[in-house]
Amino acid sequence: MPHFDWSDDGYFVTETRDLGEIRRVLIITMLFNFLATGVKLVAGLFTGALSVVADGLDSLFDGLSNVVGLAGLYASSRPPDAEHPYGYRKFETLAALSISFLLFLTCIQLLQTAWNRLGEAAGPRVGMWTVAAMLLSMLVQAGTSWYELRAGRRLKSELLVADALHTRASILVSASVLGGLGFVRLGFPQADPILAAFVAVVIARIGIDILRETLPVLVDQAVIDPRQIAEVVGRVEGVESFHRVRSRGAEGSAAVDLHVRIDPHKTVQEADAIAGEIRRRLLELGRVTDVTVHLEAQRDPQEDAADIFAVLKHLAGELGLTIHESWAHRLDGNLYVEVHVGVDPRLTLGQAHNLVDRLESELRQRNPQVKEVHTHIEMADLQVQEGDRAPGDMEQRVRAELEQIVDDLPALSSPHNVIVWRSRDGVDRYYVSLECTVAPETPVSHAHQLSHQLEHQLKQRLQGVVEVFVHVEPPETPHA
Repeated sequence: MPHFDWSDDGYFVTETRDLGEIRRVLIITMLFNFLATGVKLVAGLFTGALSVVADGLDSLFDGLSNVVGLAGLYASSRPPDAEHPYGYRKFETLAALSISFLLFLTCIQLLQTAWNRLGEAAGPRVGMWTVAAMLLSMLVQAGTSWYELRAGRRLKSELLVADALHTRASILVSASVLGGLGFVRLGFPQADPILAAFVAVVIARIGIDILRETLPVLVDQAVIDPRQIAEVVGRVEGVESFHRVRSRGAEGSAAVDLHVRIDPHKTVQEADAIAGEIRRRLLELGRVTDVTVHLEAQRDPQEDAADIFAVLKHLAGELGLTIHESWAHRLDGNLYVEVHVGVDPRLTLGQAHNLVDRLESELRQRNPQVKEVHTHIEMADLQVQEGDRAPGDMEQRVRAELEQIVDDLPALSSPHNVIVWRSRDGVDRYYVSLECTVAPETPVSHAHQLSHQLEHQLKQRLQGVVEVFVHVEPPETPHA
């Protein structure tokens, strides 16, 4: 069995993002969020303003989302391994998705608080200290959101961008709370819950935007337009055609795989060079970190015999059969294949026939242009045949007959390296192998016909000769 290595082949680009810097940004953001939380909770509890307490809880969710993000970032920073060959980047996506759920939870809590406050006649006690606390917390959150969003876009981190949007939503919450407190001081206590409900809707929309960014990654939606990939691959020298172009992953760390057809006469080294060039150019897009190229032979619409015989040989190997000889011919526009199939002599005829039937069926299924497959079942030699040198008189008779046959076939000459051996199975069965020379300009088809005639005539002239193996070759060229 071929060796299998789960790891990459040198064409997987390790994440170039500075995960340490992303982690540092998250920690700084988390500390500022907890600072804003503390300011709001102290102000809310001191004045009895429920909206300020609720706003403090919203900031607390900001800090907790940072904790979730740090945990997700730790998981996503792990390198690819056997269980996760594409790496752990989706853990960061899951962390971003969890932030959207926290946004929805905040939205629900705000709506519930707003509904409860609508029925209250009295409002909270609002003083300058409360306003100063809210303004301070909003300033901290605004600076934090700007810093995190800028870092997220620079580092191409969907986690930082999503968390920055969450922090921005918290600023809107604080602004609505502050505005509501102003209306409360003017004698309109219901203004606070109404504005809180409006902000809750805004928060829900931001959560939906995050879902739109993260769900495509989780469901493996195409991250790169196939036309862009086609434009790159189509310019690579040696590419005949390509199909099944796919991409997956997150923006900035996409994995691409595609099937590329090349000239079947290319060597393995040439094919590998073409695949390497495709990988190199796709990785240069900057958004791609992993490229898998599946190489295929470009087939003519009218598939030739070489393609059919290659499939036939592969199928036979899967079924434990051997192919002795095969032909393909076209008649009245239909393609027919003739095959001599070797089977294990220990099988029954029924078992052998079933295997050969499967071979015929599989070949027609994989090559629909083949109308019929005709097979001839033969025994396959699965073991080394034990034999002995033939008696001297038998070897002399073989040599004498060969000389006469070659005289009758002028195109053949100089039979040599003649070996005659007899099987040890108790039956006088003889096997002959020899070499003959033919003119070097002789067509292969004619040389094959000559060797076949020699085999046939020798079997007819000498009883007991069951196999004759003839190797034809041009005469040796004298050394200069």
